[in-house]
Amino acid sequence: MLEEKKIQELLEKLDKYELNALERIVLANDGTVQSLLSVIFMVPVSVEVIAQLELYGNIYRWVKLVARYSNVQEQVVCLAMSIIPIKENSEDFIKGIKEAKLGIGQLLSLLGFMTKREILGYYSDTLTFARVYRITGKKSKEDKKCDILITEVFPKKLYEKIGRRGEESEKGG
Repeated sequence: MLEEKKIQELLEKLDKYELNALERIVLANDGTVQSLLSVIFMVPVSVEVIAQLELYGNIYRWVKLVARYSNVQEQVVCLAMSIIPIKENSEDFIKGIKEAKLGIGQLLSLLGFMTKREILGYYSDTLTFARVYRITGKKSKEDKKCDILITEVFPKKLYEKIGRRGEESEKGG
């Protein structure tokens, strides 16, 4: 019953925006967005750190998620900004973030964190759709924890184009 209530609340939140099915799937996803985008774009999606700085006890990190079709053809499929409180997170996680080699979801998985994603809000206009969520978690049988706030922004035209392509193949055309 609790799960049904959560699903109904999610649907009501998303109904406020004009979203196609693919956009709804991306916004409602509670796993790693990098994996989901790799499935959608049918190529590995990599995380590239644009900028990262430490300020007021937090790490602020800006990344782009890139679908690479070849050595010369790539598409930015998402931009993300994360706020990572240094004292609220385990030392090994902070060390991995500072190295700036992996996406947050990849790093948490590699380090063995069991995580929960709580979506805090959505946004959509004619150019973009976005979500803000919080990842919390801990390592089993250890006192190490994680707490991250993430905002992801997606280019609407790109997802509309892919959504239409999927609809056409379902119709046999």
